[in-house]
Amino acid sequence: MAMRTFALLAGLAFAMPALPATSGPTASVTPVQAELMAGVYAHKLRVGSTVFARVTEDWRGGGCTLDDGAILEGHVVSVVPHSKTAKVSELDLAFTRAQCGQPKLGEFELRLAAIAAPLDNPNIGVNATDLPIQQGPAGMGTVQTAIAAGLGMDSGTRMQLAHMKMGEVLGIKGVKLSVGTGPESSTVLTLDGHDLSLEEHTTLLLIPPLSVTAHAMAVSSTSASTATSASATGAPESGSAPVAPPPPPLDDIDTCEPPQCSIDAANAETSAAGASAGVVSLRELGYAPRPQRAQNAFDHDEEMAYLAPRQLLVAFNPHILAPRHTLGPSGPTLRVIRAVLVNTQTHRILRTVDWELPDLGEYLWPLRENRALVHVGSELRVYGEGLKILKRIPVDGPLAFLRSTPDGKYFAVGIIRERHTPELHVQLRESLGHEPDEDVDILILNHNFERIASARSRSDLQAPTMLNEGQAKLLAQPEMRYRIALKTWDSQNSTLLRFVSSCTPEISSIGSNLIFLSSCDKQTSEAEFRILHTDAKLALKSIPKVDEFGFAAKSSGNGQDYVVKIVQTSRPILPGTTFSASDLTGEELRVYRTVDGKRLVDVHADSPSASRDGFALAPDGSELAVLTRDQIAFYSVPAK
Repeated sequence: MAMRTFALLAGLAFAMPALPATSGPTASVTPVQAELMAGVYAHKLRVGSTVFARVTEDWRGGGCTLDDGAILEGHVVSVVPHSKTAKVSELDLAFTRAQCGQPKLGEFELRLAAIAAPLDNPNIGVNATDLPIQQGPAGMGTVQTAIAAGLGMDSGTRMQLAHMKMGEVLGIKGVKLSVGTGPESSTVLTLDGHDLSLEEHTTLLLIPPLSVTAHAMAVSSTSASTATSASATGAPESGSAPVAPPPPPLDDIDTCEPPQCSIDAANAETSAAGASAGVVSLRELGYAPRPQRAQNAFDHDEEMAYLAPRQLLVAFNPHILAPRHTLGPSGPTLRVIRAVLVNTQTHRILRTVDWELPDLGEYLWPLRENRALVHVGSELRVYGEGLKILKRIPVDGPLAFLRSTPDGKYFAVGIIRERHTPELHVQLRESLGHEPDEDVDILILNHNFERIASARSRSDLQAPTMLNEGQAKLLAQPEMRYRIALKTWDSQNSTLLRFVSSCTPEISSIGSNLIFLSSCDKQTSEAEFRILHTDAKLALKSIPKVDEFGFAAKSSGNGQDYVVKIVQTSRPILPGTTFSASDLTGEELRVYRTVDGKRLVDVHADSPSASRDGFALAPDGSELAVLTRDQIAFYSVPAK
C-alpha cells in the first residue's frame, strides 16, 4: 500500500530532528516532488547521458521558483550495467539544472533524496483539468481552482506517510539509494543481481544540497498536503457544501434495468430501419479520403453540423497542398478544411468556403439555436444559417481544447503557452520520442462568449467534461478501477459510479446532460460504451464485440434525441493500435429518444470514414446525416 499511495502525495516535507543547542534551531526543508519523464535503464545509459524529470507540485526555495510542470535536468555521473563480471548494477545521478520560473534551464543543484515506484495502474499518473465555477448573484462565475487530480489518485489510495527516512526506496524491489555519496556528490542507486531500471512516472523527492547532513531525516506531511489532498480527492473544505452521501458499491455501472436502460444489441426492437432519403456526392468538390493512411485513433478531418433543420454544414480535408501562411498567434497553416453548406431537401450546394487551420485537432462544435462554433486561423467564429458569420472571438495562441455545457451557458477554451525555449523543446522531444507538454491558459466564457474567469493547466491533462450541473471527473484507482465524480459549480462533491477498464477511459457530455463513457472490457480488452444520466442511472449499455470499436455519440439541437455510432472492422482492433480506413467495413448508427431510451431508427452504412465526427442529427431530430468515403446520405427519423 505504501507503494501505491506514495507516488502522487503532495506537499511532503523533510524535517531535521532537533540537534544540540550549539547547532541552532531545528531546520526544515520542503523537498521538490517530481516524476521521471521517461524510463531509465542502466544498460542503455552512458556517462553524461541526460535524465529529465517533471515537477509535480509547485515549489519555492533557494532563490528558485519551480511551478508544476517545470523541467529538472539530471545527468549520469557513473553507470555500471549488470553483467557476468558486475553483479551489482549502479547508477549515479546528479541533478544540476532546472526551469526556475523561466523557459530556459538554469544552474540549480538538487540531490535525489528518496524515490517510489509508480502506482500499479498505469493511468493513475494522468490528471484532468478541474474547472469548478461558483455561481454569483448575476450568474457570473469565478474559477476557484485550476488543477486537481481528475484522472489521478483516488481518495481510497491517498494516505499520508508519517515517517520516511532520507534514502528510502518504496515499491522498487532491491534498489538501494545513498544520498550524495557518489562522484560530484551525486546520489548512488544500486541493485544486486539485475540491471538497474526506473520506470516512467517514478516519483522523485529532491532537496537542496545544504539540507543533506549526516543526521537521519524523516518525511512528514505538511498542512499543504492535507489541503491539496482534500482538493484533489473532492473532499469538501471546512465551511463548504455538506459531505456527499456514501459512494455507490463497486461496479454499479453495470446495473441495467429496462425500460429505463437498454442493452444496445443489433437485434433490439426499433421503430424503423433507416432507408436513405437521398445522397449528395462531394467528390466534385475535392472530397477524397485516403483509406490506406495508418492511424491509431479516429481523426478530426471530417465534421458536420446543422445550421438549420435542412441546412447541413459538411467540413472535410481535401488533402490539397496547404499554403504556409502565418495565421497570427496560433501559428502557420497546417491544413486546409473545405466547408460545404448543403440543402438536405433539394441536395443543392448552397455555399463553399475554405478554412486554414493551424493544427490537426477538433475544429467544429455544434451549438444550440442553429449555430456552429468553428476554429479558423487565430479566432473562433460563430456561424449561423446560410453560413453567415455571427461573431468572432480572437484566440491568442494554439488551441488545446474547447468544451461547453450542454445548455451552452459556459465554455472552457484552452490556449497552449510554450513552456520551453526552442532548444530545450527540441532536446525534450528527441529524448522523450514525442512532443513535451506545455502550459495551458484556460478561459471561461459565458453564453455571449465573454470572458468571466481564467486558470492555468497543462497540455498533457485531459480536457474537462462539462455538464449543466458541474464537471464530471474521472478518477483512477489501482487494479484498473475507476470512478466518475461530479463536482457541481458551487463545489458540492458526489460519486456517480465506479467501473473497471483495461484501457484509459474517456468521458464526454452529450444531449440533455448525458454522459458518454467509452472504456474496455477488463477480460477481453474489447471496446465498450455506456450512456449515463447525471443521477448515475444507466441509459444505454453496449455488448463488447471483437469486430466493433470507434464509438461516438451526438445529440440533436433540442436535446430530445441522440445518436450512437458503432464502427465495424474486418479484423480485431484494440484501442490505441494502428489501423486504416480500409480496415473499417461498415458502421451502425442508432438513434434513441432521450426521455425513455427508445430506439427510433437503425442505419447501416458501408465504407465508413476514419473520422470521429462524420455524422449529425438535425436540430429537431427529424433527420440523420452520415458521411461515408463516397457520399453524404440522409435518413428520416420517425416522428415522436
